[in-house]
Amino acid sequence: MTFLWRSSPGEAPLADADSFAAMYEKNHLHVFRFLMALCGGQAQDAEDMTAETFLRAWDARRRFRGDADAVLRWLFTIARRILIDRRRYAGARPEADLDENAPDDAPESEAILLRAEQMQEVVQALQRLPVAQREMVVLRYVMGWRVNAIAAHLQMPENTVSVSLRRALQHLQRWLSPA
Repeated sequence: MTFLWRSSPGEAPLADADSFAAMYEKNHLHVFRFLMALCGGQAQDAEDMTAETFLRAWDARRRFRGDADAVLRWLFTIARRILIDRRRYAGARPEADLDENAPDDAPESEAILLRAEQMQEVVQALQRLPVAQREMVVLRYVMGWRVNAIAAHLQMPENTVSVSLRRALQHLQRWLSPA
């Protein structure tokens, strides 16, 4: 679906329901993936926070000013604030649970469990990173953003983002290397 602004010159670009619906269709999966990676792979939490992100965006839609490219950055900012608020309220980071409902007799069940275990290790290592580095890693390697887009979104110099990403990857590599 093509994202079209349907606003008049003085009106906010997301003021009408059709424009907001088009924006939602284009961006909801990106916001979900962003939150899924940041909250440790907890699908239910990511779904709840994605819904809350779009509810807050709906409430603030008349105040938004920007083009279609700015929308995703705006949504990620809302999502990040929701995640921070939830962590403050909970007082601790959520721990991801391994789904142990895989049938034992399935021929690929061992491979599925091995992949789930490896994914769990990656998620746990990612959770060990400081929040700022974790967000950069998610934006770069989960969302596929370029360093300059991450720098613009986080309002940081590109060099700072590049160095932080390199250091985060070094930490992840050390934590995930076999003993």
